[in-house]
Amino acid sequence: MSYTSFTQKLPKSLRAFIRERDTAVQKLISSYEHIKLESKKLRKLYKILESQNQYSPAENKNEKVPDLIKRKALEYDLNKGRVVIESILSSSKEELANRDFLLDKIKEYGCAYQGWNLYSPYQQYLNASDYGPLQIPTEFTDFLIYCIQKQPSSFLEIGVMYGGFSVFCCAVLSKFNTNFKYTCVDIEDNFRDWEYFSSILPLEKAIPATSADFIGSQFDVVYIDADHSYHGMKKDFCNVGRYAKVCAFHDINASEYDHLDGGTRRCWNELKLSYCQSASILEISHIAEEWMGIGIIDFNK
Repeated sequence: MSYTSFTQKLPKSLRAFIRERDTAVQKLISSYEHIKLESKKLRKLYKILESQNQYSPAENKNEKVPDLIKRKALEYDLNKGRVVIESILSSSKEELANRDFLLDKIKEYGCAYQGWNLYSPYQQYLNASDYGPLQIPTEFTDFLIYCIQKQPSSFLEIGVMYGGFSVFCCAVLSKFNTNFKYTCVDIEDNFRDWEYFSSILPLEKAIPATSADFIGSQFDVVYIDADHSYHGMKKDFCNVGRYAKVCAFHDINASEYDHLDGGTRRCWNELKLSYCQSASILEISHIAEEWMGIGIIDFNK
């Protein structure tokens, strides 16, 4: 039985309902086809405008805002860093050996922006960008004071990242020894503003490289702040740290690395027990909780 003959047997009111339904369905189909066609036209138009950089979706504009903020902040902090480093180079030895003066310079220079809870007492030191040292400012200052007393001629930093710590250390220590050289080691080259800072400071770049590339080499000071696993830190020490006059380690209290075979805490605790009879051991730690800290093994006592 055909659809038409079937509907003729239905009541008149029901047949009218079916006709209206069929008409509505046809309109929907027609509208859908029209929308598909218009959608294709809009997509083609969007591609043309996008290729001409005449249009950007609102969400893409919003995504670019944080990047723009970061770039502007970094530009400002790098320029500020230049000014501070130049002021350090024009400062006297007496000024730089003064703890308060040095701490003020670190505040002017600024530390890398982050939101760590335990860093809350040092908010006035933060930069708006991620440029700058990641150390606790007062721990950094006391480490520099210790190094100034040694007046090293060579310094090897393993794990320089953006170079904020490196530049400041080099500027200060170069004032106390005319033969001073600072060697930067890392597996990736992320050093910020290298061309400028290396033009005014005795910086040397060994990137990409690891401590194994300097195995057995002797430096006055070695600063280890790279692989924070137990074995990573220990190998850096075995490669170059034990051959230095002074070997320093960052994050000796960093419990967040304990899952890496005991991390930096396990390595530091073993090393200080191993060398406490033959070398001087110094711990610089200004946070009550188990975090950050700089450990020093002075083989010259």
